[in-house]
Amino acid sequence: MISASIAAHGNTEPPSMSHPDGVAAAAAAAGHIGPPAWILLDTEAVIADRRNATTALSRTSTGTTIQVTLFAADPPRDSYFCVHGHGLKEYMPTRILYSQGDVALLRVPFTHTSTTDYFLYRAGRPPSLRLLGDMYRGEDLYSAPIGILPLAGEGDHFVLAGLESLSEDDEEEDTGTYELRIFRSDRGAWTSTTVELGDEVCLDPLDKVIALGGGELGWVDLRKGILVCDVLGETPKPRAIPLPKLLPTNRLNLLRQGRSSSLLRDYRDVVVCADGSIRCVEMEHQLRPELLEMPDVSSSDVLNDSDLPMDRNSEDDRSQQVLYRYIGWRVVVWSRTASSSTCWRKERLVHGGDIVATDPGHASLLGDLSKRARKMDSPSLSIDGGNVVYIMSRAIGTDAEKCVVAVDMERKTVVAVAPVSVVRRLPNKSDYISCGLSRYLETD
Repeated sequence: MISASIAAHGNTEPPSMSHPDGVAAAAAAAGHIGPPAWILLDTEAVIADRRNATTALSRTSTGTTIQVTLFAADPPRDSYFCVHGHGLKEYMPTRILYSQGDVALLRVPFTHTSTTDYFLYRAGRPPSLRLLGDMYRGEDLYSAPIGILPLAGEGDHFVLAGLESLSEDDEEEDTGTYELRIFRSDRGAWTSTTVELGDEVCLDPLDKVIALGGGELGWVDLRKGILVCDVLGETPKPRAIPLPKLLPTNRLNLLRQGRSSSLLRDYRDVVVCADGSIRCVEMEHQLRPELLEMPDVSSSDVLNDSDLPMDRNSEDDRSQQVLYRYIGWRVVVWSRTASSSTCWRKERLVHGGDIVATDPGHASLLGDLSKRARKMDSPSLSIDGGNVVYIMSRAIGTDAEKCVVAVDMERKTVVAVAPVSVVRRLPNKSDYISCGLSRYLETD
């Protein structure tokens, strides 16, 4: 049983000491020198007064002090921010909206005001926390995925960009028209540009933002594709990259439950790796359709009246009904270059029933991976490439024994299992960003 995680009431309790208190200690626990090369960063911060070498302070828009601390660990262990200050909301937690390079964008709501503050955390020595203030139009871009790029040669200056669909709420189909809003900190002003992909390419809702290099950001619709814009150029020229078609059962679930970002993240994610490649991972819990067995009177030579009911239920023609039988789960990884490629190439396809947990502890926890003994979802990839996929696992119907499972897709083995550090009692779902923020941290 996994016992290192802590159950937190909402997000108000401090995390357990399952994570070493500092970068140097975390590195020692992982068996290497220096900070992790990349991390699985929880998108929801913990409200807790914790400090280490990553701690940064700032002032909120009302003048009170706010403290932010990062706890980083090598995957499959999760990493998270601790936030401490007056009036933080329990029911609307601090969110990490985006991370690229040495920066992370945090959205912090407060109970004593109707405003929400946005902060830019920058790793390094010393770490810093900057209130974005009026430069971030929170009401206009509250629901829009936001990306940040540093301005090369401009010190701490950066570009912040948000993209929103201009489709009307009552339209059944998207128009392929978007508003791109860009803030350059060196100029201190926003610009707004309309970008169009045309009627044949409609990406919405937009679930996340990725950085493709060369000044390009990509807004990802996990269902269909990526809208790419050069946010550093004077005239952004949009282009679209299609994603592999969803696997059959995932398409069926989407039709049943509607387009939902949280649902899509349950089985798909997209990352950009250090070598410039785009990788897409998808997990499917396969259902095989089976027609109901229907009586065929042609096989009988004699039809007795007793075999020919005429009640109301006998009129129920179930010939079109289909049953779905669960046959297991599988994971597929696709990749392509961000610039010139016109196709996706399949890297690996692995079925859960073929994956072996050689460590006795892993085997006793996970059980038979081909069966539905545990809920497996939310696959993630390393930004450094490699053959390992990280999958969230929990006991069916509960968050008990919640952990992250690292699966080597080439060898079809479980290589590591780590408990989730903060298991919250409220029914909010954990999500993680694969990012390289940790590589800019200084050891204690």
